[in-house]
Amino acid sequence: MFTRLRPLLISVLFSSAASLWAGLVPADSPHIRYSGRIDDSQPETVVFGWSGARVRMAFEGDSVGMHMDALHKGNWVNVLIDGRRVDKVLIEGKDGHQQLATGLGPGPHTVEIVKATEGMVGNVAFKGFTLPDDGKSLPWHATETRRIEFIGDSITCGYGIEADGPNNPFLPETENFSDSYAAHAIRALGADYLIVARSGIGMLRNYGGPAEGNPTENMPAVYDRTLFKGASPKWDSTRFTPDVVCINLCTNDFSKDGPDRALFEENYTTFVRRIQAQYPDARIVLLLGPMTTKPEIREILERIAANTGDKMSFFQMSGQGKHGFGAHYHPSKKQGEINGAELAAYLSQLMDWPLVARE
Repeated sequence: MFTRLRPLLISVLFSSAASLWAGLVPADSPHIRYSGRIDDSQPETVVFGWSGARVRMAFEGDSVGMHMDALHKGNWVNVLIDGRRVDKVLIEGKDGHQQLATGLGPGPHTVEIVKATEGMVGNVAFKGFTLPDDGKSLPWHATETRRIEFIGDSITCGYGIEADGPNNPFLPETENFSDSYAAHAIRALGADYLIVARSGIGMLRNYGGPAEGNPTENMPAVYDRTLFKGASPKWDSTRFTPDVVCINLCTNDFSKDGPDRALFEENYTTFVRRIQAQYPDARIVLLLGPMTTKPEIREILERIAANTGDKMSFFQMSGQGKHGFGAHYHPSKKQGEINGAELAAYLSQLMDWPLVARE
């Protein structure tokens, strides 16, 4: 699926014989770094479910593996070695071991696991990385100083972004957060991040829902969850304080017959003020596109931004169509790349953050 690094040998091996892997670096090791919402309430196990949640470690050794359990079926993760994506792995079963790379050669290396599928698909439980007998974990020195939170729907999740075309159904194996506009922008800005996104969700009404909304299932209703599947534990927002929050919600609100517009604007404004109270020092950017480009929706979002404070702004990404489609007419990989570059350039200027990487 991706160009494989030589001399890496990427494979997936499952074994319950954990004793064969004496070089376990447990999930609660201070050398392991996490991004996104995680449930680390149980010893030596970290559960994550939202799109893009990741775990990273620096190490010495010519191979690396991990213990990760499937708490729900159908979850995929991206594997990065030394900063390059090398594979996408299906997490199956429990008490399994996944060998990620061998033949790495001497010198320090990094391993990074990024959840490709969204919280609606389910959760995975990370229990640690494994190293050979002569390997060792190292402190993670590359700490990002920029922080972004994305609140969104299927576009942020990378829904169907690996599908061949718009007539394809949703399948977990063709979803990939790492190809979404959000992931491209994050990499271009060298930022740490947190993602709260779910396909089909809206600010007032979810896809095809009643005009008056889905008050128990929309984004305001689920936003406080540590994991999408399950209302508890509630997320402690002090664990991640973003410099900027990007909200990309309205596509599902305006699906089919659309929402009660006055209620939509009221709900959206109330949610913005909730985020402002939670992160009083953060900039908030309301996003539009690429699937919804109607001028009247832009007018609503611009009005909300104008009426909710001087740290508010609005940005519209370019609409799709010229670069193909993913499943169900969602953005293609190329569209995600283009929109990510647009947003990165905008945030670079807004936050005075020079771009650190160009893709």
